[in-house]
Amino acid sequence: MLKFRDYIRVESKAEYEKAIASIEGPVLLLAGGSDLLVQARQDDRYEDHTVVDIFGIEELRTIEDTEGHLVIGACVTHEAIAQSLLVNRYAPILAEAALSVGSVQIRNHSSIGGNLANASPAADTLAPLAVLNAEVVILKDGIESVVPLAEIFEGPYKTNLGDRDLIVSVRVPKLSADVRHDYTKVGRRKALSISRMTIATLLQTDENGVVTRFDMTMGATFPCPMTFPDISAMLVGKRPTKEDISEVARALSAKIPEIAGIRASTRYKQPVCRRLSVRILQELIGDEQHA
Repeated sequence: MLKFRDYIRVESKAEYEKAIASIEGPVLLLAGGSDLLVQARQDDRYEDHTVVDIFGIEELRTIEDTEGHLVIGACVTHEAIAQSLLVNRYAPILAEAALSVGSVQIRNHSSIGGNLANASPAADTLAPLAVLNAEVVILKDGIESVVPLAEIFEGPYKTNLGDRDLIVSVRVPKLSADVRHDYTKVGRRKALSISRMTIATLLQTDENGVVTRFDMTMGATFPCPMTFPDISAMLVGKRPTKEDISEVARALSAKIPEIAGIRASTRYKQPVCRRLSVRILQELIGDEQHA
């Protein structure tokens, strides 16, 4: 049985702001509920909260193509992202990650904004959003602001958002067609698995095979989504050799104990990261280039 103080469904941002202003006590925003409703069944943690269901706000369920960005509404589902022609064209790594989320039933009711607000380190879309340099549009006290993705996270399952702050959308810079990508997910089984590790990679080269853009990070590994400019700098400006690729793999795997600390999973994740990173980069760069 779900225990909430009250439940309110809103269908516009104006209704949302009106509802928020009328509520006393803590608020819980419902944007699909694939995680939240499971949590609410476990104990009485939300019995004093008023649930505001924002899933039906049409303004938050669109994907817009602007001059430099895709603007993905907070209540756009993972299935909609996976099937979007715009996302597949301009941010294909995000579409691929969204398609890896749970089952089609879960994807049809889990939203990108809800995923961010839940702040699970294992969320499949966080590593791709990190390498895409995504930004988040937040509505706070009637004013919208744009903040870098990393700034909304405080730690695992913790954000810097107040309970009345609304994630409006995610802004993703559009990739050019010559940016290659790879999204690799490691789970305990092939389907419906929670990620043990994800690796998101973007790579772009010029006509001479010199790397002009390189971003690579891991998900389900660190407390928050992270990018590594020092890792990127290891390949940018180079025509990578096998040794360059090996050095990147070693440096990326070294981030695991450096940032996440020595844990039971470290002995597993470090060698897996090294092997996968080498394979990914070899495939993206091409065997003939790094021979």
